[in-house]
Amino acid sequence: MKMTCVQVPYVPWPRFDRRVLLLLLDDHQRLLVCGSCCHGWTVPQVRLDSGADFSGQAAQFLKERFEIDRPRFAALYGVHESPRNKTWELDRHTESQAFIVRISSQRSALVRDAGARHSLWGLEELRRRRRDISPEGVVLMITGFVEGWLPDGPLPLS
Repeated sequence: MKMTCVQVPYVPWPRFDRRVLLLLLDDHQRLLVCGSCCHGWTVPQVRLDSGADFSGQAAQFLKERFEIDRPRFAALYGVHESPRNKTWELDRHTESQAFIVRISSQRSALVRDAGARHSLWGLEELRRRRRDISPEGVVLMITGFVEGWLPDGPLPLS
């Protein structure tokens, strides 16, 4: 009888990836974007511990990183969870929530100036450069929120 060895792919820790995406929107309807390490643009992200509360961890991060106390979360937020039977695509099960946070224009200028690769983009810039921003769908969510055609409450991010 011939025995075959099945190679099980290595899945790096953590096997369950949880994160918060923060869509910081100022009084002039500009979104804060960050230049990422992969030569693209993204929004601030927080990786969560397994038992952490999404909004609580987001508020703590905003206070520590950007000195934003008592953030004003919009009623609309995005949720995404990879189906357990599809984890082979991503090497791990993922769960994320995207929160829109209203900040003043004064605060947004301070946040933008906090790092060399931070920028504020209005709707036209976001539309023009939507393919440069990850994760996919952020521009559509912000556009729908600002223009008022997305309903309040949870919005699935596929």
